[in-house]
Amino acid sequence: MGQLLSFLYRFRAFFTFLLLEAFCIWLIVRNNDYQRSSFSKTTAGLVGSINESTENISEYFSLKRVNQELAEENARLKSLLLSNPALPLDSLSPPPIVSDSTDSLIYELIPAEVVRNSIRNTNNTFMINKGSNDGLEAGMGVINSLGVVGKIRDVSKNYAQGISLLNTRNPISAKHKISERMGTVLWEGVNPQRARLLYLTPDVGVEVGDTIVTSSFNSIFPKEIMVGTVRSSEPDKNNTYLNVEIDLSVEFGSLSFVYVIKNHVKPEQDSLINTNPQLF
Repeated sequence: MGQLLSFLYRFRAFFTFLLLEAFCIWLIVRNNDYQRSSFSKTTAGLVGSINESTENISEYFSLKRVNQELAEENARLKSLLLSNPALPLDSLSPPPIVSDSTDSLIYELIPAEVVRNSIRNTNNTFMINKGSNDGLEAGMGVINSLGVVGKIRDVSKNYAQGISLLNTRNPISAKHKISERMGTVLWEGVNPQRARLLYLTPDVGVEVGDTIVTSSFNSIFPKEIMVGTVRSSEPDKNNTYLNVEIDLSVEFGSLSFVYVIKNHVKPEQDSLINTNPQLF
């Protein structure tokens, strides 16, 4: 406090000058119409610029909250679409949805943010900021707006670790959309943008650009979720299977928001499989 008083006393002449200068400017502005108008315009522009900058900063820091709200809304809408595959989406009439509660849904999508992700290993994983407190369980499928991402492996209260599609131990049941022929998508551990579609025979007419989607032969993913498009296709040396290379639809290097798929009928499906395992 003593140093502050000493500083003010030392520069008392300068501060007195500033005070008198401000008082003179106030008198001029108050008693002259032209100066008052110019001052009002200047201060209005300055205050407007400050308010705009403040608003931009506020909007920037609220982007995360807005993105989270959009992800939750997208998850709700995608849940409705996945649980009602026959919705007349090209019709002007309202869709026949009685309720949007989870009681009427087969699939529920839980939005989450990716907090860790690897793409350079042979068996890549990712981590999201949702866990058992949010209803997540091991074995649930994970997608984003572009297609299949992977599946959940381990879950804690607030986080979950997933096995990426970029994992040589994570085959995905898929199909050639045009022919409906089933196969398996498996990453070979090299290029994070490409994978192989296995077990298609040469009689299947696979062309470059054809779409590969998830099949209905699993309880992890709904059918016809995008996996990728055909990059090349040719028979193997024995003409037994096709060597099909696909371009993956998901950009794994820029994963941000994902959706975890909760299948509400999976316990019933699993109970039947466990009752008669020899049939499956």
